[in-house]
Amino acid sequence: MTKIIMEDCIVNNIPILSIYQSELKKCPLIFFLHGYGGDCEQGLDFGYMLAKKGFYYVSIDCKDHGMRETNTETNKFSKVFPPDTGLDSYVHMHEVIEQSAFDIQSLIEYFKSRDEIDKNNIGISGFSMGGYATFYIAANNPDIKVAVPIAGKPAFTKAWKDSILSTGTYEQWREPIQNAEKEIARRTDYFQMIDPYEKLSNYSPKPLLIINGDQDTDSLFTYSLELYEKLLPLYAEQPENLRLSMPFVNHQFNYYMKLEACNWFEKHLGNH
Repeated sequence: MTKIIMEDCIVNNIPILSIYQSELKKCPLIFFLHGYGGDCEQGLDFGYMLAKKGFYYVSIDCKDHGMRETNTETNKFSKVFPPDTGLDSYVHMHEVIEQSAFDIQSLIEYFKSRDEIDKNNIGISGFSMGGYATFYIAANNPDIKVAVPIAGKPAFTKAWKDSILSTGTYEQWREPIQNAEKEIARRTDYFQMIDPYEKLSNYSPKPLLIINGDQDTDSLFTYSLELYEKLLPLYAEQPENLRLSMPFVNHQFNYYMKLEACNWFEKHLGNH
């Protein structure tokens, strides 16, 4: 009989939820990052699926979410856009993503000393905002051996510029966007600073599964498709390590997507 443990605790001021099999040692470690407005409980069933396969699953409350919602963590940018545009929230989401990279590195250092963890086998996944963050962390953290971004965008700067351009086509927002030129430029500089798109070339040829619904209007698949095309030549000698999956769904992380992610981790990060 397999006994699955689920526990929550706070590590280095980061609330985490862990799911793992009791008695197992040297488990591959998989981090999961939730979507904007979510919390560490968003991927509970995904964590259970991974734990059953022998992985040690850890989900976190990202900055300004879950138990950290009332924290006094500071933000770089104030609100300057019409609320209905969602642009201020979009900028804030990227500040959350940037902080999540520091959080994950802090947790990696913590878990490396634990007997339950195989410190050489660490993977990461995330949905929506967590998908963006998965691209970002995979591009910047050499400890990550396998990555599965779901419904995220890898091209931060291009996606931001596209959002500004499209918002400005609406009559009610055209003037506020024009008047915010300096604020837009400041934020564009920030997006360029944290953009993982070019750095992801250096991630190759480590295993990367990109899942993006082809009906997803929140995270259009075109950004992932462009990255996939860019990376294909870099995976020429290990084509089995790169996959773009575009199921016929909208902005969601359904059972079949979770199963595909689990199988990818089992193939590329499992105990062989």
